[in-house]
Amino acid sequence: ISHFSSAMRFEEQLEEAMRVKWRAYYINYPGLKERIAEMENDPTVSNQEFLKQLRSQMLKAMQFYDSVESRLAKEAAGEMTSELMSSMLHEIQSLKTYAKLNIDGLRKIAKKYDKRCGQTKTMQADILKTLQYGNISRGEERLDAIAEIVNGKATDLECIKARDGRSQSNLSMLVPMLRSRSPSEFVGPARKSAVSSISVMFKKHEWVEALPTSMSRIDWQPSTRWRCWSSEVIAPVLFAAMTSAGWWCKLSSTLTGASYFTVFVTMESLYLLIKQSPPDVTLILATLILRLAGVLNDTEAWGGFSNTVVLSVAVLGIVSAGVQTTGVVEYVFTRILGKPQTYASALVRLALPALVLNTSVSNTCVMGVVIPVIEKWTKEINMHQALFLLPMSYLILISGTFAIFSTSSNLITQGLLVEHGLRPFGNFEISLLCTCCSLGALAYLALIVPRLLHRFRPTADDLESAVPGAIQNMRDMKLFVASMQISGTAMSSKTLEASGLLEILDGGISDIIRLERMSVNIVDFDEDTEVQQYDVIYIWSTAQSILELLHSPSVTFMALDAGWEYQHDQENRELVEVVLDGLCPLVGQSLVSTKLTEKIYAANCIAVRPRSMQHFSKPQAQAEEVKEFLYSLRHASPGHKLEVGDNLLLDTPRNFFQQYESSAHFASLRLLQIREHEEEDDGDENSAFERKRKMVTSGALLLGMIALVASSTVPLLVASLLATFGLVFTGCLPQQSAFNAIKIRTILTIVGAFGIGKAMGKTGVAKVVATLLCEWLIRFGSKGMFVAIFAATVSLGVVFHATAVVILMFPICVEMCAATSPPIPRHQAVAVLMIGAGCQMLSPVSYQTNLMVYASGHYRFEDFPRVGIGMVLVIGIITISLVDSLVI
Repeated sequence: ISHFSSAMRFEEQLEEAMRVKWRAYYINYPGLKERIAEMENDPTVSNQEFLKQLRSQMLKAMQFYDSVESRLAKEAAGEMTSELMSSMLHEIQSLKTYAKLNIDGLRKIAKKYDKRCGQTKTMQADILKTLQYGNISRGEERLDAIAEIVNGKATDLECIKARDGRSQSNLSMLVPMLRSRSPSEFVGPARKSAVSSISVMFKKHEWVEALPTSMSRIDWQPSTRWRCWSSEVIAPVLFAAMTSAGWWCKLSSTLTGASYFTVFVTMESLYLLIKQSPPDVTLILATLILRLAGVLNDTEAWGGFSNTVVLSVAVLGIVSAGVQTTGVVEYVFTRILGKPQTYASALVRLALPALVLNTSVSNTCVMGVVIPVIEKWTKEINMHQALFLLPMSYLILISGTFAIFSTSSNLITQGLLVEHGLRPFGNFEISLLCTCCSLGALAYLALIVPRLLHRFRPTADDLESAVPGAIQNMRDMKLFVASMQISGTAMSSKTLEASGLLEILDGGISDIIRLERMSVNIVDFDEDTEVQQYDVIYIWSTAQSILELLHSPSVTFMALDAGWEYQHDQENRELVEVVLDGLCPLVGQSLVSTKLTEKIYAANCIAVRPRSMQHFSKPQAQAEEVKEFLYSLRHASPGHKLEVGDNLLLDTPRNFFQQYESSAHFASLRLLQIREHEEEDDGDENSAFERKRKMVTSGALLLGMIALVASSTVPLLVASLLATFGLVFTGCLPQQSAFNAIKIRTILTIVGAFGIGKAMGKTGVAKVVATLLCEWLIRFGSKGMFVAIFAATVSLGVVFHATAVVILMFPICVEMCAATSPPIPRHQAVAVLMIGAGCQMLSPVSYQTNLMVYASGHYRFEDFPRVGIGMVLVIGIITISLVDSLVI
């Protein structure tokens, strides 16, 4: 049985005890508190909006109670089974809790109002007096009577009326009570100083103690928590037993106790990464444990922080952000694309600028620019964007290995070569091999994608349509699930068609997946169905439709993660579409009960497009699947667990987009709400000239950086720092945006992986693994070794970031080359490793660019391995066949 702490704030109690499926019918306690705070902080604010909102919330609570009580009374009069009796008693107890919470909330709001804003100080007394005219005020007594009937202790429904002479709430009493308070009472002279915050603590209530087990949110959590903890405990115990057994049996004379401890830490780290633990925390903690155990010294453990290659990764992120901000990348694309007639020519035109830019700009930056370009361009050429987004992600991945400074995995490999006293690669030493792989991949995609993704190809009837974008519009709708309530009287008693809702929804009536009246589902609804105030409508529609509805005064959206109404008229908020990435703290949280959205981002989730429904685009075709997902949103258990790749619409503060645009929390962000209050640029000519100046400047700085590095005039770190300062000093990139572009968590991940890789080499683990592989593959010669390196790298890349893979595999590659006779050239093996690290093409969650297109292209999960397996094979064959002739 759950008990509330006496020190718990009422708002927390309300959130903890409210029934998830009834969320829309509770009073908006936080919203009413905000109205009071606004009046308290600004004496010129009228109390009219507060009184209007308070009246609406009281009416909603009283009407909902009456509706549910009436339904329970009718059900109690019918035949009763043991299962129905249990369900009804559960419902009765839930309604008791509902009544108690809402009455307490209204009383506390009235008390706050009297103490902070009111002059007559009688609001609380008026509220309590008015509630006496409603059934909700005597809910416990009335519901006990229904419970007696259900239990067979009473048989006459008239006993309810005998206990309370009213059968319906006298709702009209609300109007004179609220209207008697003149709005002018609170306008004009400054109010008295704010009084100290009133206490909202209260004792443990009997109605909470009587809650059935299934009503308490935390009742099911201990078992869930135990299941989580059991796996977290079993895994390290199993790994410890395995490594201890290996040590006891002395599997290798080379391995010491420190070696087996390193294997244990590495296995546990890999397990945690598979379980979606944050890679930066996991790898840094693993390196710390190895340092505390004495396996590594300080220089070996934390030397990555002083590594110029690691610093270069951080600085290059700033350069990419600057180039993306000025729009020079988009400008290059729009000048080259044109209007090709065939898919192959279209893919080539799109790939060429992407491959060139990807050699010097981060792949996520290029992909972030390419997505909106593709969305617009494919409408003009009447092809579906899904035929280009996934291929572009794969091409960008493999072409990122062109130059040493093109991607972080190449830079890390270069640093490892230097650290091991080996000759570093020239900046473009593997460029020819990468070019061959990229061209082979391009040919493969041009041939295979139209066949594997044929559902996105136009039919003969589609081709007869001469309307640009017809094919795109037929299948290209990113649909989100959202919940809204009829909050105003303008739509009340109007049909769905007459209300104007269907005109805003792109799919019309098919976008409505559930219509609910006082928690009762209206099964058969159509365009002629009348809606009433407080009806809840669940929609599955586009972001644009949701954005338009947010500005409608007659509907109020419900925050899916908090349950409160979304105040869409606040000028200091904006709507942002995000795709969750692996480092986002929301991943793994239950959407309907998480508080992290508000705590971390000061945001709320307005709509969701789960990863499992990314490919859905037709409401009629997937109606049942969407209804199943809706069920998870309306129940606390099991609820929807947020995953990497989930698409959310967040109501955020104004600075959210700028602050998190380069964050590793999100694979992509898109600002949906226009800042209407911001000032426009002074003069079209001046603003256009300024944009062109920034594009030219950023492009010149990027080319200068590449020239300095290619000519070996200065090291990469120095060249990238020069470009960074140039972007800031010329106004191409604000200073704060430059700091935001530094992905510190990526740096921590690299440093942590460096420590583990160092321990594997130092303790002899890498040498033993390499020796075993050589014994198995020596009969196949160098080609067999290259196949093993490539296959292992690609396999690990499905789960781990490319930088972590190359750090773990590098010492094994070096030891494998040394163990063969004659020795295999190390740089050839390392080149295979670098190309393999660029083949993270077997899963939509294996790399950030894959996640970005997964959320935009209506792909199924299996589309990625279907296309990716063949492409990896093509790249592998080209790499292994040509590496010994193209790399020295």
